[in-house]
Amino acid sequence: MIMRYWRGWANVDSASVYLDHLRQETLPRLRAIDGHRDAYVLRRDTGNDVEFVVLTSWDSLESVRRFAGDDYEAAVVPPEARRTLTSFDERVLHYDVPIGPASRPWRGRMAADYDIKLDDKYGKLAVIDIAAEAATHEPWFNQTLTSVNDVVVRLGVIEGDFHWHKHDEEDEFFLVLEGELVIEVEGSDTVRLHPHQGFTVPRGVRHKTSAPERTVIVMVESAGVVPTGD
Repeated sequence: MIMRYWRGWANVDSASVYLDHLRQETLPRLRAIDGHRDAYVLRRDTGNDVEFVVLTSWDSLESVRRFAGDDYEAAVVPPEARRTLTSFDERVLHYDVPIGPASRPWRGRMAADYDIKLDDKYGKLAVIDIAAEAATHEPWFNQTLTSVNDVVVRLGVIEGDFHWHKHDEEDEFFLVLEGELVIEVEGSDTVRLHPHQGFTVPRGVRHKTSAPERTVIVMVESAGVVPTGD
């Protein structure tokens, strides 16, 4: 895996405009490139300006070239993004990743820590107000609500990109309650789910989920499915 590292600076007033550009233009473009894995955006307010660090992960340098061209160390900063920045790195650094994250995989851009609750919170014979439960949590959050025979029903509150993964032995069902869930399926068309739409990913099929906005989903899956996609 290759990690691409780039920095840019903006004044306080234009920082939000730059973030909007990333969300609406750059990150959707990245997701469409074969070999792109994930992206993570870091923001630091210095008092005088705002520093952004953009980290993107790729299968190989060939994948990076699909995005950046032959001169892959040159920064890719479209004119509309340049207008929001006071300065930026003209050249980009690339790093090999010999050891991936040990305790938690990349969850993608703009995602907070993934809070996972594996306890069966409501059990049997209890009314579950899913909307009220979801309203008290911000992305990323995962709570097992109840169990039904050999499967569990889990609530997810997400925003941003997850990583490519598969479950060798288990199918996985997604139902969207709020927002939009994008499911990229290897060898098949991308699926976009809106409220009250569902989709099942078969076992052994590599897939990647993302949410362009705060999204609430319910997942029905075997209790053995690890919510972090390990």
